[in-house]
Amino acid sequence: MNFNQIRQTMTDDAYDVISAFGQTTSLTLQAIAYITGQREHATRFILEQMAVFDVAVENNGLWCLSEGFKASMHRSHV
Repeated sequence: MNFNQIRQTMTDDAYDVISAFGQTTSLTLQAIAYITGQREHATRFILEQMAVFDVAVENNGLWCLSEGFKASMHRSHV
């Protein structure tokens, strides 16, 4: 799925998580929850669902957007 397809079905909370990565390339779960104002368990659920669809990836406690998803975001703005 590309950014445009995902954005059409994304909840506002999920979009807030995506937007948090606009501030930096990788963040801890706690940082994302703080930035978005969401509860940590809800943020973890959203991130895990994003990982299933290759939107976000976790490495050693740091979450970031997948390279493929970031590329689709840039293509949608061109």
